[in-house]
Amino acid sequence: MLVRLFILTFISLSFYLSAQKNKSSAYKLVYEEADKLYSLNDPTSTTDSIALAKFTQSSNEALNNNDFSLFVDALIKIGNIHQTYQRFDSANVYYRKSIVFNQKFLNNDRLSYESFLYLGSSFYFSNVIDSAQIYFEKASVIATADSKEILPEKERLYNSLGVIYYESANYLQAKNYFEKTISINSKKENSVKDYYESHVGANNNIANCLLKLNQYDSALVIYKALLNYKVQPDIKEKIIQNTAHIYYQLGDYDNAIKMYTKLGSLTTTNNKIKALNDIGRIYINQNKLQQAEAIFDSAIALNKKISTSIKNKDEALAYLYRSNLAFRQGLLDEAITWCNEALVEVHLNYKSLAVTDLPEDVSQTVSPITLFEILLAKGKLLNQKHNVTNKNSFLIAALQTYKKAIQTAEFIKQNFDNDESKLFFNQNYKEIYNDAIKLAYECMQLDKSKYIDDYIFVLENYKGNILFQNLINTEINSNINLPDSIKSNEKSLKQLIAFYTARVNNNTNEKDNKQLQKKLIDLQVQLSRLHQLYFANEKNTFYKGNNNTGIKTLKQLKEYISTNTAFLAYYKSDSILYALAISKSNIDVKKIILDSIYVKNYNSFISKIYNHKEGERYDGYDEAYTIYNHIISPVSQILKGNNNWVIFPGEDLYYLPVEALSSKLGSRSYLMQEKVISYHYSFSLLTQHNNKNNFTQKTAIAFAPFSKTDKIIQQNNIDELPNSKFEIETLGNNLYLNENATKETFVSTAPQYNIIHLATHAEANANKSSWIQFYPNVKDSLANKLFLEEIYNLDLSKTELVVLSACETGAGKNIAGEGLISLSRSFIYTGADGVVSTLWKTEDKITAYVMKEFHKNINNKIPVEKALQLAKLSLLKDESISAKYKTPNYWANFVYIGKIDTHRNTNKSIYIVAFVGVLLALLFTIYVKYKNKKTVN
Repeated sequence: MLVRLFILTFISLSFYLSAQKNKSSAYKLVYEEADKLYSLNDPTSTTDSIALAKFTQSSNEALNNNDFSLFVDALIKIGNIHQTYQRFDSANVYYRKSIVFNQKFLNNDRLSYESFLYLGSSFYFSNVIDSAQIYFEKASVIATADSKEILPEKERLYNSLGVIYYESANYLQAKNYFEKTISINSKKENSVKDYYESHVGANNNIANCLLKLNQYDSALVIYKALLNYKVQPDIKEKIIQNTAHIYYQLGDYDNAIKMYTKLGSLTTTNNKIKALNDIGRIYINQNKLQQAEAIFDSAIALNKKISTSIKNKDEALAYLYRSNLAFRQGLLDEAITWCNEALVEVHLNYKSLAVTDLPEDVSQTVSPITLFEILLAKGKLLNQKHNVTNKNSFLIAALQTYKKAIQTAEFIKQNFDNDESKLFFNQNYKEIYNDAIKLAYECMQLDKSKYIDDYIFVLENYKGNILFQNLINTEINSNINLPDSIKSNEKSLKQLIAFYTARVNNNTNEKDNKQLQKKLIDLQVQLSRLHQLYFANEKNTFYKGNNNTGIKTLKQLKEYISTNTAFLAYYKSDSILYALAISKSNIDVKKIILDSIYVKNYNSFISKIYNHKEGERYDGYDEAYTIYNHIISPVSQILKGNNNWVIFPGEDLYYLPVEALSSKLGSRSYLMQEKVISYHYSFSLLTQHNNKNNFTQKTAIAFAPFSKTDKIIQQNNIDELPNSKFEIETLGNNLYLNENATKETFVSTAPQYNIIHLATHAEANANKSSWIQFYPNVKDSLANKLFLEEIYNLDLSKTELVVLSACETGAGKNIAGEGLISLSRSFIYTGADGVVSTLWKTEDKITAYVMKEFHKNINNKIPVEKALQLAKLSLLKDESISAKYKTPNYWANFVYIGKIDTHRNTNKSIYIVAFVGVLLALLFTIYVKYKNKKTVN
C-alpha cells in the first residue's frame, strides 16, 4: 500500500514539474514569436501591434521566472516599437526600466549599450537634445571600451552623435564621429546597397563639416567624388549646391554658376534661397547689377511664400545683400532701408520706425553672427551718410550701431563655444574697432563729457575681444578655477544654445518655431544665471577678465584714480594713434599721426635698447625724446602734476619701456627719474585686482633652479645663473635652490604664498612653446617646464605679486589689441594682483642687484610700482656700479604690470597732516619758551 502511494505521489509530482517546465518555456516561445514579427523586413502596424502584445506578455512572465536577460531585452524592443510610432514618452519608460533592471541584476554591456542608444534616439527625435547626447555618449563609451563586442547599429550611434555636434556647430567633433561611421561600415559585411548608401552619406557629412570649417579645397575633393555616385535626389541636390557654394567662396564664379545651373528646380525652398543669395552676389561681383537685383528679389519673394512670421537668417542675408547692391548702385538711403529690413528678419522683436533705430536686446535673434554682420553694414552706411550730409545725428547713430555690433560680439563670446564662434572670432575684426574708435573720437569732439563713456566702451571691448581670440588660439580653458561640474554644465548649455539656434533657422513650422524659440530663451537664461555664479566668486579672475564685465564708464574708472595718478591708454589704427589721458580732475583724447619720423625713431630706439652689445655705447637719447614728444607730449596737460602713471599700451607700444624715454631734448635723464610708471592690459583688469590689502607681513616663496651647475644641468645644456640666489636671499626661508626647485614643488606650494619669485630661464611666444624652466629632475625635458596653458590652470587668488626675473618673460609675439602673449599676463589672469617681468635679456649681476633692492623696498611696505622705481634709482646712484651698467639697456627691461596703490595719496595726506601737527607743536614750544624767557627778564 505504501509503495503504491509512493508511486502515485511520484507520478503526480512529475506531471506537476512537467507542467511547470512547459509553462516556464512557454513565455520563451511567445517571445520568439514576437521577435519574428519584430524582425520582419516589411513590418506593418498590425504586425507591430501583435509583436508589442507578445513582448509585453513574455516580459511579464520572464520577470516572474527571474529571467532578467529576456525581460530586459523584451523591454528594449517594446520601447523600440513605441518609438517607431513616435510614442516617445511611452518608449522612454521601457528604456529606463530596462536600464534599472540591467544594472541591478545583469550589468550586461550589450543590453546597456542598446538601452542607451535607443533612449538617446528617442530623446533626439522628441527634441530633448541634451538628454539625447548624454545617452548617446554613454553608448559610445561602451562601444569604444569593448570594440570586439558585436554591438548593433554602431553606425547609427556615431552618425547620431555626429549630427548633434554638427547642428551645434562643433564641426571638428562631428567630423570625427562621421569618420568612425566610415571605419565601422568598411569592416562590416553589408550588402553592396547598404555599404554604398552608408559610405556616400558619411562622406557627404564629412564634406559638410569641412565646408563649415572653411576648408574648401578638402571639401571640394570629396564633393567632386560624390557627384559620380547615384544617390537620392535630395542628397544629390545638396551635393551640387555645396559644390557650387565652394566655387563661389574660392572666387571661381564661372564654375559656381555652372553648378547652380545643374540644380534646375530645387525641391527644398531654403536651399533655393541660399543658392539665389550666392548667385546674386556673383552678379554683384561681376557688376551685373540688374541681374543681381532680380535674383535677390526672387529670394525675398520665395521666402515670403513660406511664412511671413517665421524669422530666417537666409532671408535676412538676402535683404543684407540687397542693401549691398543698393549701395553699389549709389542708393544710400535705400541701402539703409534694406539693412533695417534685414534686422527685422533676423531679430525676434525689432520693429524699424526710424532709419537709425536699433534692436534693444541682442540675444533675441535667430542668428547672432548674422545680426552682427547686418549691424556692421548699417554702421558703415550711417557713417557714409554722415560723410555725405555732414549731419552729426548720423555720426552719433553710426557710433551707436557699431556699439550694438560690439555688444552682439560679446553675446556670442559668452553664449557660444563651438567651431563657428571660433571662426567668427579668428577673423580680423581690427577694421571694425578702427572705425568704432574713430567715430567715438569724433563724437568726443562734439561733446567730450557725453561721449567719453562710448570711447571707453569701444576701447575696453576691443582689448577683451582680442584677448578672447588669443585664448582660442592657445586652446586655454576659459573657466579655470571652477568645479568640473560647473564647467560641464556651461559647455552643455552653450552647445544646446547653438543647437537650438540652428533648429530655429531651419524650421518652417510656425508652431514648432515658437517652441524652439522658447527653449532657446530658457537656455540663455540658465546660462546667464550660471555666469552670475562665476562673477560672485572672487577666485574667478580669469573669467572676469575674459568677459568685459568691469569698467564701463568714466565715473567707475575715476573711483580707482587717486589725486596723484594718471592713466594713459593707447589705441593704434594703422598710422594713427589715439591717446586717452585721464586724471582725477580731467580727461582728454588726442589723435596722433605716426609719421615716418616717428617710425624711424621708434625702430631705432627699440633696436638700441634691446640689442645692446658689450663694448658699445648706448646712444638712444635723441630717439627717446622724439618718441616722448610724439606720444606723450600731446596729453602732457592732463599728465602734468601727476607723478604716478599707469600705461595701457597698444600694438607695438607693448615693446616700449616708457621709463627709458626722455622729456627733455639733449638730456641724458630718463622719465623713470621723474615718474613712477606701471602698466596694465585694460581698465577692467586693473580695477578688478584692487580688492586685496597692500603688503603687510606677507609670505614669500622663491625658486632659483640654476644658481649653480651640476651634471644634470650640464647634460640638459642649461646655462648656470650664479647670481640668481642673491636676488632672492632676502625673501625668508622658503627658498628653493637647484635640485629642490622643481616644477612639482612650485605647482603644489607656490599658490599658497603672497609673493612668488622665479629666478630662472624662460621663453615667451604666441603659442604653447611659452614656458618657465625648473630643475630637470625628470628625464622628459618638457615635463620640467611650466607651459603657458598650465599657468592658466593655477589658482593664484591669494597671490599679490609674481616676480619673473627670467629672461624675456614679458615678451612674446605682439597680437593686436591685447599686447604680448606673455607669461606675465597669464599670471595676471589666474588671480595675481601684479607681475614684475622682463622685456629682454639682461646681465645676471644687474638683475640680482635690482631684484635685491626691490625686495628690500617691498619689505619696507613700499608699493610695488614705487619699489621697482627706487630699485632702479639705487642702481643709477650706486657709485660701486660701473657706469656702463647704468644705461637703460640694463634696467629698463624690468616692468611692472598690475595693481597700483590707490591709497598712496591718502597715506601721503596722513603724513602731511602729521608733519603739520609736529611743526605746529614745535612752534608752540618755541613760543612758550620765548614767552617764559621774556617774563623772567
